[in-house]
Amino acid sequence: MNDRTKGRLVLGGQYAGLTLWLIIALLPPLILLAAALNETAMFRSPLALLTLRDFTLDNFATAFSAGDFWFFFRNSLFIATAAVIISVVVCVPMAYGLTKLRPRVRSSLSFAVLAMRFLPHVVLALPLFLIFVNLGLSGSRIGLLLAHLSIHIPFAVWMMVGFFENVPREMEEAAIVDGCGPWRLFWSISLPVVRPGLNALAILVFIMSWNEYLFALFLAGSDAQPLTVGITRFMGGVEAGAQYGVIAAYASLIVLPVIIFALLANRYIVTGMTAGAVKG
Repeated sequence: MNDRTKGRLVLGGQYAGLTLWLIIALLPPLILLAAALNETAMFRSPLALLTLRDFTLDNFATAFSAGDFWFFFRNSLFIATAAVIISVVVCVPMAYGLTKLRPRVRSSLSFAVLAMRFLPHVVLALPLFLIFVNLGLSGSRIGLLLAHLSIHIPFAVWMMVGFFENVPREMEEAAIVDGCGPWRLFWSISLPVVRPGLNALAILVFIMSWNEYLFALFLAGSDAQPLTVGITRFMGGVEAGAQYGVIAAYASLIVLPVIIFALLANRYIVTGMTAGAVKG
């Protein structure tokens, strides 16, 4: 067997492995969509679901009508969008300021900020609830937004510090020589360089807020609950069983905007994560 044949066999094995991995990765979402398009999703084999023997769109109709989908959708969209805007406005200048400190101080403060992200969300749920009760924010969308920011801001600051550290120092020094002040140095020189990271940050914060469940379950009132909590009304109870087909339809509707958003923004995520966001 010559080297060319060996190379083709290795390449064929790699393609076969990637194809198998792709099938395994796509199987859960395909089964979820198939369950949403079947009249009865409980106690059905995956093959029976995928063949769509009992095809129906009633599950989606029930998700929109009985599930108040648009009400929960507005709450999710408001919280995720506001979290992105506030995280960018607060964290980008904060990260830029950290990079201007002495290396030892910068490292200590950066680790202190990141350490806040180490705490499990469930540890913060009760203290935040007690704080919001005393502030009159319990059960409100503002309170839930503040809870999201408590986990997004440490991550966003740490992420953007890596980008600002990669801004060429020579570029900033040349701008200072030309009479560029601190604000203009940040706005006109450093910020355009880290724009890929800024795009990646906005996308990741949006997805994390959209998918968050624990804080929404503990801290959101009936007027502030997002989609991740809205789906639980179909879980059933002691007397009524879970409506698995409707749950699958509701879950498909929740995931669809994130999938579309991620596909459209995939280039920015890849560019941003490879431009310095993983730098320690």
